[in-house]
Amino acid sequence: MTGRHYISQRSAVHVLNAICRQLDTPSMFREIEALQAKLNETEDEDEQRALEEDVTGKILWLSWCGICAEVDEQLPKVVDYLRREADMGGLHNMSVAMLPITGTDLGDDQTHLQRIMHDAGAGTSKHQLLLAARAAEQVKWSGTNRGAPAIDNQSTTPSTSSQTPSTRAV
Repeated sequence: MTGRHYISQRSAVHVLNAICRQLDTPSMFREIEALQAKLNETEDEDEQRALEEDVTGKILWLSWCGICAEVDEQLPKVVDYLRREADMGGLHNMSVAMLPITGTDLGDDQTHLQRIMHDAGAGTSKHQLLLAARAAEQVKWSGTNRGAPAIDNQSTTPSTSSQTPSTRAV
């Protein structure tokens, strides 16, 4: 991990922590339950996958915010202890122990989980994006042949086919 990437990642963590402080935990639990219920009712595989990402992202986000709240609460106690005991060697040992964690690149799976967690924190729903993309695609294809005659009855009904009708006699 480059120094620049590490600094930008740390800046992102500070932004996420600020967002976490505004989290309404009971509301988040209700959202997760509603998404899970919707997932249980959904048969379409693409929708299931999007809903699974939304549920997982919200759970990860909730967990991240809980950890941040705990660290925010405990950190002043740790700092106070270190100052009182003048034990800076312990702080150095902790930083050395954490160095391998912060100095490695994330694998694809971890990167994916981090992305869906950040999406949940930003309020981005994969399911809503999927539904919006499908609606846009449907509008795109339903609007291409408006007013064009249909193949069978020569009337002016809309068609979802992108092919022009054949005029050849059979």
